[in-house]
Amino acid sequence: MSNRFLRVRAGRRIFRRRIPLDLIDRFGGQRELVQSLGSLPHDQAIQKARALAVTSDELFSQMRTNRDLTAADAIRIVQEWVADTVADGERSLGSVKKTREEALARIESNKGTIEKIRLALASNDTSMADALAYRLLDQHGIVADPASEVGQTFRRLVLRGAVAAAETLGARAAGDFGFAPADEAFRSAAASSGKQAPKLTDAWARFSAERIKAGAWRPSMAHDAEQALTLFSESAGDRRLDRYARQDVSAFVAMLQALPAHRSKKPAFKGKSLADLVAMTKADPSLETLAAKTVKKYANLVSSFFGWAVAQGFVTENIASAVYKAPKRTVRRNAERDAWSADQLRTLFSSPIYAGCKSTARRSEPGAFIVRDADWWLPVLGLFHPCRLEELAQLRVEDVKEEDGVTYLDIHADDTDGDGDGKAPGRRLKSLAAVRKVPVHRIALDLGFKEYVTERRRRDDVMLWPELEPGGIAQRFGFAFSKRFGRYRKAVGLDGVDYHSLRHSAITALVRAKVHPDIISALSGHEVSGERGRYSKGADLPDLKAAIDSIQYAGIDAALIAKR
Repeated sequence: MSNRFLRVRAGRRIFRRRIPLDLIDRFGGQRELVQSLGSLPHDQAIQKARALAVTSDELFSQMRTNRDLTAADAIRIVQEWVADTVADGERSLGSVKKTREEALARIESNKGTIEKIRLALASNDTSMADALAYRLLDQHGIVADPASEVGQTFRRLVLRGAVAAAETLGARAAGDFGFAPADEAFRSAAASSGKQAPKLTDAWARFSAERIKAGAWRPSMAHDAEQALTLFSESAGDRRLDRYARQDVSAFVAMLQALPAHRSKKPAFKGKSLADLVAMTKADPSLETLAAKTVKKYANLVSSFFGWAVAQGFVTENIASAVYKAPKRTVRRNAERDAWSADQLRTLFSSPIYAGCKSTARRSEPGAFIVRDADWWLPVLGLFHPCRLEELAQLRVEDVKEEDGVTYLDIHADDTDGDGDGKAPGRRLKSLAAVRKVPVHRIALDLGFKEYVTERRRRDDVMLWPELEPGGIAQRFGFAFSKRFGRYRKAVGLDGVDYHSLRHSAITALVRAKVHPDIISALSGHEVSGERGRYSKGADLPDLKAAIDSIQYAGIDAALIAKR
């Protein structure tokens, strides 16, 4: 047992942890957190180091998401607000033609606003700025006590900025575009800025539309992108793109890592702000947080967006590049998901779907009813063919073909809907390497797969599994089956494996049968790496058939699966 922050020096144990680069300035230039653990026994030192690691994680997250207000922050925030206010006002002035009387009325109204703000400044009454000051600080994730000296100073600065913005817009309304406010702190901010970077939500809408139009995003990815936008805009505010800094992205990632999983599904999380949700997970460590895969997905979407913004000329740097670093694997890749054991397979094929169930609505209860539908066939095909669920679930009857006496599945992608009515999505694959021919295993043929296909043709069915309909955000044919199979597994006592584990089983069986790695890749839809992958044109169908038929499991045959 070890801890990566625990060090031993001269017989004494020390906790040492590097401070993230984006927080070094906030720690006064300090680069490490160091605490002596004295001569604690090794096991106790490890427990203490783990506790300190959690505490330091919370400290880093808090410093990113709840920053104290500095003088530099204050002037920068108000200057940005003045620049945005003047730019928005200029657009408003130029959008509608006004009569002389309307223009004069606007100028007089503006003068009245300026006098009120100046009077508030003269009497040191900053309450007029409370709402705007709070909103600006909240947008930047900064905390300042309104009653504190720094809070009062910031509110006075907001009032000064409001005078500068109002004076500038008043002059522009009167036709004076050379005007500069008397307050030097805001002269450059109030100057006509010409072309400005768009706001986050406006730019993201264009980014998203381009990706969807180019076919780069499927519906599920477009949905994920909307989620990423919602989370990032709530975390960092909806600002002009050139107003974000790398620290904003760091704070966003830290927030994601502390956000509870399934926040949209559990009643306890409904209506809560991101800050409230993060506080809940920190108060209750037993709450499950977002998976590293989900955090990576949202962080990568934000990085892709800022990369696109650089290409558009909106900003000069991708501030989200490499901010998120995925945690190192704690298990080997081939141990992340289990394959099915022979005992589990025997349990599956002895369960009611194969031995007899009460009805199609009560498939997990023993009875005399057997129907060879998708729920019956898909586990069989998944076990003896190294295919992904959706590759099998979206098959059309026409995808089952025969060549040189070999029956095979023609797995490919296209944009054609299943039955011509425009409702079913086209065939979709994970990658170009997934396009392939997969011969049908001898056991599937012994079980009557060809006869099943013949019956579907006789009925003029387009889909091989007509009872499956597209579902979920991604509109996948395997969506409902996947959930159904998960419930069925648990009902018959099968835990620790899922449908995708069948693919692991099939590939493992090919490896144990000593099938050539290139043929395994060809059958499973993986790219052959290196120069061989570039020059090789693949194996012939008979060789693929021999490889598929080499898949076997102890005690699993057609007689076990089809008891009657």
